[in-house]
Amino acid sequence: MEGFGIGFTVNNVIKRAAILCPETEIVWEDNRISYGEAYKRIISLANSLLSLGIRKGTVIGVADWNTLPMFELHYAAAMIGAIIYPVNVRLPPDQIAYTIKMADTEWLFYSGDFRALSTLVSKDRTIGLDPECNTKYCYNDLVNTKATKEPEIEITGRDFYSILFTSGTTSLPKAVRYTHEKFVHGALAIAYQLSMYNTPASLHQGDVIMPFIPFYHIHSWGSFIHAPYLCDKYVLMGRFTPDKALKLIEAEGVTWVNAVPTMMYMLIDTAEKMGKTNVLRGLKALVGGMPITSGLTKKMHELGISFSSIYGGTDMLATSISIAPKNYNSIDKFLDYIRLTTHPVPFVEVRIVDPATGKDVSPGQFGEVWLRAPWLPYEYYKDPEKTRESYVGSWFRTGDVGMILNDGGLRILDRLKDVIKSGGEWIPTSVLEAIISNIPGVDLVAVIGRPHEKWGERPIAIIKPKEGYNLTKEQIYEALNKEVDAGRIPKWWMPDDVIFVKEIPLTSTGKIDKKELKKNILS
Repeated sequence: MEGFGIGFTVNNVIKRAAILCPETEIVWEDNRISYGEAYKRIISLANSLLSLGIRKGTVIGVADWNTLPMFELHYAAAMIGAIIYPVNVRLPPDQIAYTIKMADTEWLFYSGDFRALSTLVSKDRTIGLDPECNTKYCYNDLVNTKATKEPEIEITGRDFYSILFTSGTTSLPKAVRYTHEKFVHGALAIAYQLSMYNTPASLHQGDVIMPFIPFYHIHSWGSFIHAPYLCDKYVLMGRFTPDKALKLIEAEGVTWVNAVPTMMYMLIDTAEKMGKTNVLRGLKALVGGMPITSGLTKKMHELGISFSSIYGGTDMLATSISIAPKNYNSIDKFLDYIRLTTHPVPFVEVRIVDPATGKDVSPGQFGEVWLRAPWLPYEYYKDPEKTRESYVGSWFRTGDVGMILNDGGLRILDRLKDVIKSGGEWIPTSVLEAIISNIPGVDLVAVIGRPHEKWGERPIAIIKPKEGYNLTKEQIYEALNKEVDAGRIPKWWMPDDVIFVKEIPLTSTGKIDKKELKKNILS
């Protein structure tokens, strides 16, 4: 049979790399293999999966960190038309169990860190990924067969490739499924924006890519596509730790990473403690998932790290990445623009809609961000109610509050569910959080709305101080009053109270869990 892997299919990416740049390396722990070797292993693995009874449409779950087996399974599944679910291992245990069942997972691959999850599927449908595997089926046996030919299964871009889950900050995680075509198109839109436009975190052939973002978070933001597509060396660190990341950046000559801001803080802090900040000079970072503070922005600039902001989500993939402004008066204004402003990637359209009227607002005005793109899933799997709420015709209601600038840039200000409505006017909590986060001694901050009889809601600030700092309410109000005096925020935005706590709850993706925080503080 001819014609398998028709059009935009994931498996065509690794096949092309094996032909175009067969000697380029993938690095993981003590393993150093080429794309040519990886392709052969993936063919072997794909045939082994078929021999186990895994077929086109079978859902396979993979519970692991950023490892070579995770990479290879992403391509082997694509080669036979199986649907891959990279299990979000950071979810609470009950939610992990829920997602595995909700995804219709038939087989589960797991490393030793996640052995406990093996009870969630049939005993004879689990496969251990570790070399010391003692299960019925072991991963190493599956990749070391003599198979040399791709399975003759016709896969098209319209076939489903993966199932992913949202982080479940407001309810149970929601599932979305992506076809080969949608995921490849979405991943390549990131590569195009980073390579063809003036983006500080530019990405080209010759870069060395090491993702900090785990595969369970939108397939590491598509990094497993970017590296072989661009013929770039790909470094996998397993579980992210800042010391391991720093060591690999130095040893492997890493030039490009993707990360949430928390990871960049940890990396920089570790480099400073070890006296190795020089290792970070010249590094390029694609940063997103939560707001980037001006403090982190300045720190990255001081250390010679170039960064671009990215905006997107599990149910919409990447939608916008910051492009450098043509004119700016100072480096501070340039950095603020890059951290606050992103620009739609090719084929993405954005509207800003007034939730009360359903009408578009003018540039510079707040509203809900609506968007459309060729890769939108257009439904939540098995959830018609949520689908009707979020997908309106060809548009996706993001649930984020933002504005469009006159130059076409997009600024995200808050989640619609988190924005505080006081006296009929909006207070974007992210603006207050950004100011407070720059006060020395503040580790984490969240601004939430507290019910108020007269105004409906009023803001309060919840702060986790850094160890060794004795912060006071007076210090917080002094910093905020300076912003009021400078005309950068209105006085009525001032929080009614400041509460110091020892811990602030985080979601599985490292974001502040405001739902849980409100439960703890307001109940």
